[in-house]
Amino acid sequence: MQPKLGIIAGGGALPQVLVKECEQQGRPYFVVALKGQADAHVAGDGPHAWVRLGAAGEALKQLRDNAVSELILAGSVDKPSAAELRPDLWTARFLAKTGAYQLGDDGLLSALIDHLETAEGFRIIGIADLAPHLLVPAGPLTGAAPTAAQQGDMALGFAAAKELGGRDIGQGVVVAAGAVVAREDRSGTDAMLAGLSDGAGTGGVLVKTVKPGQERRADLPAVGPRTVAAAKRAGLGGIALEAGGAIIIEREETVRAADAAGLFIVGMAADTAPAGPEPLIYVIAGEPSADQLGARLMAALKAETAGRVRFAGIGGPAMTGEGLASLFPMDELAVMGLAEVLPRIPELRRRILETVADARGAGPDVLVTIDSPDFNFRVAKRLKGSGFPMVHFVAPSVWAWRPGRAAKVARFLDHLMTLLPFEPPYFEKEGLATTYVGHPVLESGAEAGDGARFREKYGIEPQEKLLLVLPGSRRGEAARHLPVFAETVAALSRHIDGLRIVTVPASPTREMLTAGVAGWPMEVIVVDDPDEKFDAFAAADAALAASGTVSLELAMADTPAVIAYRMNPVTAWLAKRLVKVRFANLVNLALDRAAIPEYLLEHCNAGELAPAVATLLEDPAAGQAQRDAYAEALAILGREAEPPSRRAARAVLQVMARTENGAG
Repeated sequence: MQPKLGIIAGGGALPQVLVKECEQQGRPYFVVALKGQADAHVAGDGPHAWVRLGAAGEALKQLRDNAVSELILAGSVDKPSAAELRPDLWTARFLAKTGAYQLGDDGLLSALIDHLETAEGFRIIGIADLAPHLLVPAGPLTGAAPTAAQQGDMALGFAAAKELGGRDIGQGVVVAAGAVVAREDRSGTDAMLAGLSDGAGTGGVLVKTVKPGQERRADLPAVGPRTVAAAKRAGLGGIALEAGGAIIIEREETVRAADAAGLFIVGMAADTAPAGPEPLIYVIAGEPSADQLGARLMAALKAETAGRVRFAGIGGPAMTGEGLASLFPMDELAVMGLAEVLPRIPELRRRILETVADARGAGPDVLVTIDSPDFNFRVAKRLKGSGFPMVHFVAPSVWAWRPGRAAKVARFLDHLMTLLPFEPPYFEKEGLATTYVGHPVLESGAEAGDGARFREKYGIEPQEKLLLVLPGSRRGEAARHLPVFAETVAALSRHIDGLRIVTVPASPTREMLTAGVAGWPMEVIVVDDPDEKFDAFAAADAALAASGTVSLELAMADTPAVIAYRMNPVTAWLAKRLVKVRFANLVNLALDRAAIPEYLLEHCNAGELAPAVATLLEDPAAGQAQRDAYAEALAILGREAEPPSRRAARAVLQVMARTENGAG
């Protein structure tokens, strides 16, 4: 006799299907139905118990009392807030031990399954174990079949859905006429289809795939008769599902409904992408902001090529998440400024030669270097004439200092992609092909933070003043700013009662920053979860930040700020003599006026910073003036335009195409 199966039942029809499957197989079962999630009649007259989501201890007791030894997790679960969860002792201990609640949906499920097996002694099974016939087979399931154009849309959708799943956002997309017109989020497939504007999905295809690296014993993408009806209402031509990685609930009824609606349903094998050599793109990023930029570029390249692209090079965790195996740790390149680079020249030279040899050996179709000119330009100069085009992303600030660099980089680069609209002419006059793609912060999601949720989680009352402190993403700049920022915060705390402080470290500075703020006279909230970064931005009344990309992130988040920057004395001495612009902050540069206060070099001191920050914390009009300036600057920088990563991806592919055609 088979062991008794415990069915943890969430929403949707799948739990009921599995109950029927157990009954047909004669397998004993017990259902734990999650209150507020599972259908009211999920277990019928079968053995079951209702348990609220946060009462995992009670659920385990029910399972043990009913002699359950195997478990299957079935159905959707809406992830509640921590306050709504009301965890019992077991749940609280699990969350504290694993940190799972701070993970994405798939990370949380994986942690839960691992804990149930290793700590609680249950065996977790999946659909493939209990009801393999529910998994989608490869090939057509309906009388209708996709056209050649729809097959192209399917291939594009497969890559786009994988990219979406890799970010643990959703599992499905809609593609029509060669373009992705909708992407699933946590609200689900039906909401995505309902949200399509009139005609947007006409003739298109719904594509659903399993997430890369997903725990396949839970949360497989599923469709059923309701999906077919929603696809028909959206004007789609068919549904494509990853073979072996998706479920059709009530298959006969679903196929009948699709045939009646004139829609096709197809199971796509993972190797469905068109055959042919996949181009290799060698990408080099040397610091956290470049790593984020590179990751978005990689994701866009995969979307533009239907996943038919390979990557090699150097990057950090974001690029690694997109599939890059970094030649060596990116952190070794995170230096800035002449004085900072000089002591590390022998080490950097060794890494330069190693990178040059690796790139030559790889023989890529194109090399893309991102920012970090001290390293990347030395690599590019040595690779000139190696048989592949070289593209640099993020233009040197020749409009600010050393304008002669435009002519120098034109000698070894084949193409340049700029972040700011006024940059291309500086390089085009030197004969270097240049494309303005837009600033990557525009697609960072910085505007989407949930400040109320952040304050609730950390016990910050609405009336309490919260200051965001950001000393920089590089170790050197963070080390220079921490003492000054500490003095500033101390002065503010004497003036403003109950001031709360939060900081969000970048990965290279996490240990340094955590240790540094531990000695401050008040508690500092150190945000370790990257997903909470922009929640912290939204929650803050004001920010004290080192100059850099974060200035635009603060603008996107509508967080009033004071910008500061200190340099190594040697670098500062050179900057005073060479820098030709009035401002460091990109908001001020775009507006050509001092809308955001800047305190640079010798002005970066607590005596000047503290009053400026206090003004933002105490004067609502000062904060509103900054928000108005942010809106104006972001409009100039193309906030409403197409995502910069997509424009950059097309620019890279065009360079490759010109080279293949002998024109580049």
